[in-house]
This record gives sequence, structure tokens and C-alpha cells, in this order.
Amino acid sequence: MLQELVIKNLALIERIELQFNPGFTTLTGETGAGKSILLDALGLTLGERADSALVRHNTAKADVTALFDLSSLPDIQNWLAEQELDEDNQCYLRRTVTAEGRSKAYINGNPVPAGLLKNLGSKLIDIHGQHEHQNLLATTKQIHLLDAYANHSDLLQKTKQYYQEWQQLKKQLHELENSQADYQSKLELLSFQNNEFSEISPQQGEFTELSEEQNQLSHANEIKQACEIAYSQIEAENGVVDCLNQAINNLQAVADFSPELDKIVGQLNSSLIEIQETSSEIQHQSQQIDLDPQKLIETEERLSALFGLAKKYNINAEELLEKQQQIQSDLEDLQGSDASLEQLSKASEEAWQNYISAANSVSKSRKSAAEKLAKTVTSAMNELGMANGLFEIEISETELPTIFGNDKVMFLVTANRGQPLLPLSKVASGGELSRISLAIQVATSEVASLPTLIFDEVDVGIGGGIAEVVGEKMQTLGAGKQILSITHLAQVAAHGHNHLKISKQSGKESTTTQVNYLTTDQRISEMARMLGGKDLTEKTHKHAKEMLTNAQKK
Repeated sequence: MLQELVIKNLALIERIELQFNPGFTTLTGETGAGKSILLDALGLTLGERADSALVRHNTAKADVTALFDLSSLPDIQNWLAEQELDEDNQCYLRRTVTAEGRSKAYINGNPVPAGLLKNLGSKLIDIHGQHEHQNLLATTKQIHLLDAYANHSDLLQKTKQYYQEWQQLKKQLHELENSQADYQSKLELLSFQNNEFSEISPQQGEFTELSEEQNQLSHANEIKQACEIAYSQIEAENGVVDCLNQAINNLQAVADFSPELDKIVGQLNSSLIEIQETSSEIQHQSQQIDLDPQKLIETEERLSALFGLAKKYNINAEELLEKQQQIQSDLEDLQGSDASLEQLSKASEEAWQNYISAANSVSKSRKSAAEKLAKTVTSAMNELGMANGLFEIEISETELPTIFGNDKVMFLVTANRGQPLLPLSKVASGGELSRISLAIQVATSEVASLPTLIFDEVDVGIGGGIAEVVGEKMQTLGAGKQILSITHLAQVAAHGHNHLKISKQSGKESTTTQVNYLTTDQRISEMARMLGGKDLTEKTHKHAKEMLTNAQKK
């Protein structure tokens, strides 16, 4: 419930602090007094578009704060908690707008995007404008009103969820089917390539090893001959080893006469050991060399096969194994796509059946609600001076499934018995359309889940006893909800549990708008003004007092 509205520097308002009570509150005032400014201010706190033109002249910014009591609204408390914006059982919505057009939004003191503020605002207040009958002509508005009356948001959410799942799966299925358009040719190509690689069966690091082996086999004779010559030069008579031994013996013979030679003799002994070890290694290598022409042929044939395959696929021979693994992976994916296609098709059909089931449940709920709403609106039309009026709701199937289900909703109406029912858009009389719209708004408001409803001059075009009926209906609504109504009819204002008057005062240098709660006597005077205009008589005051007394007895 809206508890308080604080407005600073908005249009003609310098500063206003308004306290709101439960029940039905009427707001009245002369034309131009600023009744619409209150709605503009409230709209800002509910996330509506900010306009710098609303900022009071010669001020830096406008600032509006609305306080709501959430003690009986656990769903909204949970929503705020999920957003980490909760604060006990109260909620402060604030909006600032600078003269340059910059806007900021806050929930319980926390800066938030205006979109989040609008999301929350839509859960707190519903505003019915005086031009609502124009919106009612749109079939989309009609189906939304029927859904609100049916109060089946859970069913709608399921329908939306299944519709989106079905659409996503259908898209994936379509993409997979397109990718399989040349399935057979892809399968044949990959199978051929896989067989080609399987025949050669490249191994990890094989090409490098074979290249080294081929190089050794093709030069085996020269290598062996070189090793044998080197070994002979080291180990043969008068070879390197003999020469070193002679050198060591000669130096040792005179080492007693020159101690420095001991070090040199040690170095020569070390060199001799290394040379002898190297000589043994050369001999070993020579013995390992295989003079095998047949093995050379086989190695070269294998290298030729690997190189030829690499050349065909325009890759390096070292990349053959990686390429084979990629071909095998692609082939497995393609062969598995048949199973994926079947699974996806099955999942898509299941999602479709879930959607149809949910859509049928929504349709059934709509048809049940449509009968009740039609009777309620017809009754309201009769009370609003259309004694022979009849209202019905036609529900037909859409050509294509939608996120809202398979229903097309159309409001049908006739103002005179015996005349055919026509779409609401075909109603010729603006006055009739206005009253029908009011009947629909009041009927749907009775089941609305929002705690606060605002009616902005929806009683335009009616008067007399019909206006009194409108007042009675809003008074009845006010027993269970907070109802605010901006009205120019005394008959409606008389039924308010509370009465606010909006007035404009002009000073020497500025004009300001003020809002005040009226006492009983002040209400009578205000209603007399609304009934009698500029020249008020005792009779007019008496009429206003009688009207107020009778309205408050109901």
C-alpha cells in the first residue's frame, strides 16, 4: 500500500508531503490545478520515462520519493530479498531528474537501473487512465486483461517456458537437418580418407625416426669404413696410443730431475684413457652398422608412402597422425549425428506436447474466466446506464502458436438488445465506449492482485445516477484495496473514504500547487463547487451535504 509521497521541485510543486490512507481516496481540484502532476510524480517513482521539463523552473533537480507498506505483500518482500534490496516491511522508491535531463533511480537507498524500478513499480500500482478505452481496442490488451482476470500467471509462465524450449529445439533441429543435407557425400569422403590413413597407419614420431635410419643405411659403407680407419689409426702399431705411451715413458724417465713434469705426465695419462675409451666406442659403432640393402629399400618405401600421403593432404609428414585422428573424430560425429537427429527430434516433439498441454490449460482457464467476466461486465454496463447492453468474449484459435498460447481473444459488445454483437473497435459512440471501458476496468480491478489502483478521470463522459454507481463501485473496491481516483464528479467524490483537494496558488513571483486533506465541511464545499460551478447557493451546499451523507452510509 502507498503510504507517503514526497515531491520536491516538480513542475509547480515546490515541496509536498502526502500521507495516504487505506480505502478509497478521491482527488479533486479545478482544471489546471495540477492533478496530473501527482500522477507524473508517482510515475517517476514507478520507473516511467524522466523528462527534464518536469523540473521546477530555476531549480537544479526534481526529487520524488514514495513509501510503500509491504507487510501484507510477501511476494514483493521475497522479490526484494532476491535482489538484495529488502528493508523490513517497507520500501522506498526514489527518483531524481536534473534540469539537464539526467535521471537516477533508487530502491531502499540503493542505486538501480530505471528498468528494475519499473519492474517493481508494476507489482505495486496499476494506473487506469482516462484514455484506457483506446488501449482496450487492441486485441493484445484484451487478452492481457482476460489473463489478469483469470489470475493464472503460473499457467502462463509454464506456457511461455515450454514455447521457448520448443522454439529453441526446433531451431537446433533445423540447423542439424540442414547440416545433414549432404550427409551421404560427407560420409563417403570421410570413410575413404579414414581407410586411406588406416592402410598406411602413421605412428607418432615415425617419420623423423625413419628419416634418420634411412640416412644411416644409405651411407652405411662409408660410415663403417671411416670407423675402421679411425680405430686403426688409434690402436695400430705406431698409432696414437703407442705414441702417447712412448711420450709418457720418456717424460717419466726424467721426471725426477724436473718435478713439474709429473703434472704433464698425469694429463697425458688422462688423455690416453679418454682416447682408449673413444677407440672402444668407435669399434662398437662400427660393429653396430648393418650393411642391409633390403632394409634400406623397405625404409625408403615406407618414407615414400608417408611423404606421399602428407603431400596429398597438403600437410607436413610429422602431422599425419594428428590429421588421421581429426578424420576419425569427424567420422564419428557424422555417424553419431543420426542418433543426435533422432534424439533432438524426440526432444522437440516432447517440448511441443508440453507446450500444447500448457496452452490447452490456459485456454480452458480463459474460457472459464471469460464467462464470468462477460457476466460481470454486462451487469456493470446495465448499472452504468446501458440497460440493454451485452458483453461477450470470443476465444478462437490462432493460426500459429504464440508465447501466450493458441488463443485469440476478442471483446464483443452491443448496446441494444436484438443488435448483433460487434468487436469493441466497432462501437460508434465515444460515450458508450467510455462506459464499457469503465465497466471492464472495474470488473478486472476486483480480482487484480496489485494492492493499489489509481483511476485517472475514467468517469469522463458520465454523470447523474451513473456517476453515483461508479462511486459506489470504487467505494466497494476500496474495502479490500487502496483506491485513488482523480475525478471531476461530486457523485464519485462523495463515496471516497478520504478526500484530497489539489489547488494552485499564485504569488507575486511564483505559482505553487498544494494538496490538502479535507474535513467534512471542506468536502461539502468542494463538492458544492463541483456541482454548482462558480456561483454557489445554499441549495447547492445542501445538495452536496445530502449527497455526502448518503454516500458515506453505504
